[in-house]
Amino acid sequence: MAEVGGQPFESVRPEAVSGPRPAAEAIEVAVTTVDERAVVLHVVGEVDMLTAPVFAEHVRTHFAAAGQVRPLVVDVTGVTFLGSAGLAVLADARNLATASGVAVRVVASSPTVLRPLQVTGLDQVLEIVPDVTTALSQVTAT
Repeated sequence: MAEVGGQPFESVRPEAVSGPRPAAEAIEVAVTTVDERAVVLHVVGEVDMLTAPVFAEHVRTHFAAAGQVRPLVVDVTGVTFLGSAGLAVLADARNLATASGVAVRVVASSPTVLRPLQVTGLDQVLEIVPDVTTALSQVTAT
C-alpha cells in the first residue's frame, strides 16, 4: 500500500468500481462525405472521458487533412451521454473550424445532449440544428 501525506492510500482502478467498458464498444463514429461539399461525423454512444479521445481524433483528422478543409457537421443525435470531455471536443471543433475558415454545425435534438450544451453556454457558441439536412443546407450555402 502506498502512502500519501503520511497516510495509507490504496489506488482503485476505475474498472474495479464500475466494471470494464472498452471505449470501442461505448462509442462509434462514422464519417460520411456528402458530394465533396461537407463531411458528417455521426457519433453514437456515450461521450465521456474514456471515449472522447476517439471522437476528438476524428475531429482533428478532419481539420488536419491536406488540401481544402470541408465544412463539418457533427451529428450527435445518437449520443446517450455527453460529459465534459465530449463538450470540450465540440468546443475544439468549433475553434478548429473558425481557424480553418469553414462552417461547423452540431446536430442535436435530445435533452441528453442539449442540456449540457445549455448549462455550459456552448449552445450560445455552437450552431446547433435539429437535423442533418438542415445542417448540410447551412454549411454548403456558406
